[in-house]
Amino acid sequence: MLQVEPISRKRVKVTAKKQLKEHFKKGLQATWPIIFMQLIQTGMLVFTLYMFYRGYVLSQSGVSDSGADLYFSRTVSGAIALLVSWSAKWAIIDAFQKPDRKLSWASGLQAFSFKTFFPAFLLAFVSKILLFFWSLLILPAIVKVFSYSQTYYAYKMDLLFDRKQASLTDYITISRRVMSGRKRELFLLELSFIGWHLFGLLTFGLGYIFVTPYINTCRVVYSTQVFSKAIEGVLK
Repeated sequence: MLQVEPISRKRVKVTAKKQLKEHFKKGLQATWPIIFMQLIQTGMLVFTLYMFYRGYVLSQSGVSDSGADLYFSRTVSGAIALLVSWSAKWAIIDAFQKPDRKLSWASGLQAFSFKTFFPAFLLAFVSKILLFFWSLLILPAIVKVFSYSQTYYAYKMDLLFDRKQASLTDYITISRRVMSGRKRELFLLELSFIGWHLFGLLTFGLGYIFVTPYINTCRVVYSTQVFSKAIEGVLK
């Protein structure tokens, strides 16, 4: 079994808190699209629960899509949502790499820029398709979510240093390699955020203004350490 040097959750969180304490505005600029989506989702959840409590039943539209159309539309929307998530973390990486540079509010949607959108969308789309096929086996799909989790970081590093892999799927392969032996570690890190998500929900989404920058900064700190240790392992 592959032995990897563990990454401390405590260290990840302490580093993220320190980063946000010094640059909270940048964290907000990076993650505002996700916060906006979470506010909408929380509002819809509250509205649905209220309607259910009042005894109303929300019916679906009478227009039904075929299975293929429904799968395609969900994959596209899933890929776009993934790009929003990637954009936020890419902006946080920018803040890490160039702390003296001013971050704009547009940086939170950088994956949607003209230069980046098509290849980034294609990579996200392929990731979603692969996860769909793994989802047919249920449990392996959960594992693959964590296996593919570092795709965004591998791709961003190439964007920063003006590099390019031979194929877009190489970024997924890189993610699988660096996450070998670490999927449980990342799962436990994500599990530790449950309390923060509950806080966000109990404050009707307003808590996500603080929670979302923190959680995503933790994810970037973790990714940075994953790749740092992977490089150290290669150099040894």
